[in-house]
Amino acid sequence: MYYTVDRTEGCFAVLEDESGQTKDVRLCCLPENIKEGDILKFENNIYTIDEERTQQRKKNLEERLNKLFIN
Repeated sequence: MYYTVDRTEGCFAVLEDESGQTKDVRLCCLPENIKEGDILKFENNIYTIDEERTQQRKKNLEERLNKLFIN
């Protein structure tokens, strides 16, 4: 299962799954260096940052923004 880090609030992170559902997860259960927009993989009860998916997401967002400003 994959989640996107939506935001952090206090000692929790709000994660959004692929269907748009959100859940709060304690920051102590997540990698220390997470930031908004990171894609996390949840496997075997462990969250890890999926660097490849995170970079692809950032690239897609940049392309969308460029299209808005160029057109």
